[in-house]
Amino acid sequence: WSWVVVALTGCAVLAFGGMAVAERQHRADVAAKDAVGASAPAGDASRSPSATSGAAASARPKAAASDSASDAPSPSASSSATSSPSPSAPMTDPGVSHTVPASQLPPQVGAVFDSDGLGGVHHCTASVVDSPGKDLIVTAAHCLGTTSDLFVPGYHDGQAPYGIWHIQRIVTDSQWNADSDPDHDVAFAVVEPLNGKTVESVVGSYTLGTDQGTSDAVTVIGYPEVSDEAIACTDTVAAYSSTQLRIYCTGYSGGTSGSPWLVGPGSGDGSGGTVMGVIGGYEQGGDTDDVSYSVAFGSTVQSLYEQAVSDAAD
Repeated sequence: WSWVVVALTGCAVLAFGGMAVAERQHRADVAAKDAVGASAPAGDASRSPSATSGAAASARPKAAASDSASDAPSPSASSSATSSPSPSAPMTDPGVSHTVPASQLPPQVGAVFDSDGLGGVHHCTASVVDSPGKDLIVTAAHCLGTTSDLFVPGYHDGQAPYGIWHIQRIVTDSQWNADSDPDHDVAFAVVEPLNGKTVESVVGSYTLGTDQGTSDAVTVIGYPEVSDEAIACTDTVAAYSSTQLRIYCTGYSGGTSGSPWLVGPGSGDGSGGTVMGVIGGYEQGGDTDDVSYSVAFGSTVQSLYEQAVSDAAD
């Protein structure tokens, strides 16, 4: 019988050894799948509302990392070239941003620099809106703190093709001034003339649109702080709340606060259209690069615009 016992013992050892190998292989397979899941693009996960809040912990607001509601940047001005039509921008998948070549940059959109001008950093984006005085830009309120900063329309690769423009006056809502209410994170600025010309007469403008809804595709154009080139993206928008809109577009990192949301004819390449929002509002525009917010432009923004027009005329 001793040989039977030995044989049975050997079989048991082999069986348990096989089970151990199988268990190690199973764990390795699980670990491999987990690693693949962990390496999936963050943008994919951020498209679900539950994932957005989780990703926010490691990301920064759309304004520069140093921006805050109480210590924010501001624009100012100078220019003199004439604008020319820009060819159609390359088409990409909805929600995917692309770099805009210099030859296709809409001159109405520009970067906001600190008081050092091109020798400093650009921390936000702004755009020119049509007005009687032809001297208004619109951006996020958290981008504008004083009139010492500069607006550079059509900026690219360290160049200011339409000049560097100074700001004369900043117009923000009283509720923003009181407590930085994200539902009022919009600002207009009166831009000083340059060489006897207004900014709108040099670069053109967009129409200000209120109560536009969410049925049309929206194109967003802005300047990431880490790049000297603008990016553009087209996608549909959705209501995040009764006062805020949301869009999924990749790559809108710090510096893109104030980027215009364009709809209507010419909006696809930025050559024309209506500004119906700017990156800002909730989380100062969003804590993740692939999800951006805007105050829903309505009667309050229209009143703010009218105040800016009145101030410009004084």
